[in-house]
Amino acid sequence: MKPSSQWILLILSLLIALATYFYIDNALSKKAFSLNKALPEKKEEALDVSVISVTASSHEAMITASGIANPRYQLTLNSKVSGEVVKMSDQLEVGQRVKKGDVLVTLSNKELNSAVANAKKTLASAELALKEEIRQGDQARSEWKAAGFKGDPDSDLVLRVPQLANALAEVDSAKATLLEAQDNLKHTQIVAPFDALIISRAIAPGSYLNSGGEVATLYSTDRAEITINLASSDWQKLPDMKTLLNRRTPVFVHSIDSDDQWQGYVIGIDQHINTATRMRSLIVGVDSPLDQTPSLLPGSFVTTQLEGKAIANLWKLPSTALSQKSEIWYVNDENRLDAFDTTPFFVDSQSIYILAPENLRNRPYLVIKKPFSSYIKNTLVNPSELSQ
Repeated sequence: MKPSSQWILLILSLLIALATYFYIDNALSKKAFSLNKALPEKKEEALDVSVISVTASSHEAMITASGIANPRYQLTLNSKVSGEVVKMSDQLEVGQRVKKGDVLVTLSNKELNSAVANAKKTLASAELALKEEIRQGDQARSEWKAAGFKGDPDSDLVLRVPQLANALAEVDSAKATLLEAQDNLKHTQIVAPFDALIISRAIAPGSYLNSGGEVATLYSTDRAEITINLASSDWQKLPDMKTLLNRRTPVFVHSIDSDDQWQGYVIGIDQHINTATRMRSLIVGVDSPLDQTPSLLPGSFVTTQLEGKAIANLWKLPSTALSQKSEIWYVNDENRLDAFDTTPFFVDSQSIYILAPENLRNRPYLVIKKPFSSYIKNTLVNPSELSQ
């Protein structure tokens, strides 16, 4: 190739390179200019949310607890004397009810009859001896005076004072023995100590009972008692002990197995804390449980509801208002989402009751009815209010 041609190619290459450089530089400058221009402002979209309006106010706490309905008294009835069962009441059957004083069993024990007869004979002999001793004492005093002695004799045996005291003691002893024998004979008739329900029977006609032998198991029917255990937080929601007891605070009792319910009242409060559970017990009474409609049977598993004292500054909310993270979401003054952590102060079948933060007690607030886990604080919202 000629040298001139080479120079021409070199110059053309340089020109092409310069043109390419200036083209690229110009394009980059235009792009940088366009990037530096302000972008048009995009309008923030509001999130549609369902809310309810709530105001901090006072609400009575409802304390719910479970327990078992037990009879006021549970008794294994035992015989106080021995004897053969010669008669049994028709009411002494499982499931039957008996009244206080009803004769349930009659025993036969000839030794007890003999003991009463012997005691009567011994008492009669002691009383006769006492009368004889009184007569001898009177005679001794007359003889002492007739002899012209002054003052009392050196020994009280002369006037038969010790002999009289012994005769009196013999009479007292004989009376006590007779009373004991009569009491033992009386206990051959075994009676119901209170109005009761027969739970089990341990004897049959012709069987022999030893002293202390089991006759039957009785449950009293005058009152059912339900012991419920309450934590310290529950006791803080209740009135003081004197108020609970004096006003016969009503308690609603519900069967766990059915829709049956009964009216009870507070009858007692434990004055100690169980060291194992760290709880205190409250005793609920239901009068005449078997005469209720329907009957409250012993052993029934029940739930109790007890109305506590009024608690101020609470929000009453649907249970759905509490998020999975235990947060309450609400709309702040700027129409944006905000939230706070909380634990329900108490709950009932439809609502939860939240202690409102101090800065949210001055006016009504809109609370999100059903918050989602994807919510972010400070999000602009368009609230749609629903009735609570």
